[in-house]
Amino acid sequence: MKPIEAAILDSEEQEIEDNIDFSKAIPVAEKSALMSSLREASVRKPITLRMEGADLEAIKRLAEQEGMPYQTLIGSLVHKYVTGALVDINEVRKVIPLGR
Repeated sequence: MKPIEAAILDSEEQEIEDNIDFSKAIPVAEKSALMSSLREASVRKPITLRMEGADLEAIKRLAEQEGMPYQTLIGSLVHKYVTGALVDINEVRKVIPLGR
């Protein structure tokens, strides 16, 4: 296979290209354990959560406005937080001033 020109790759893609020869197969036992771990991590798990009643009512109102169950909204917020995708609107406004 002809190598891809470095000029058209971003840094992450170039790192992959540079290290392609170092790739190796995962042993079957290790692959099986990894796949099992991934399956378990992707399973939804029930939790009990205590929160202020006013906050819960506000979340229920927001979820209703969005047309989704409130538990789905809470799960989405938690997922966005742990993946770093939750943004503080006030921080965004500091960077991108909105016309007022």
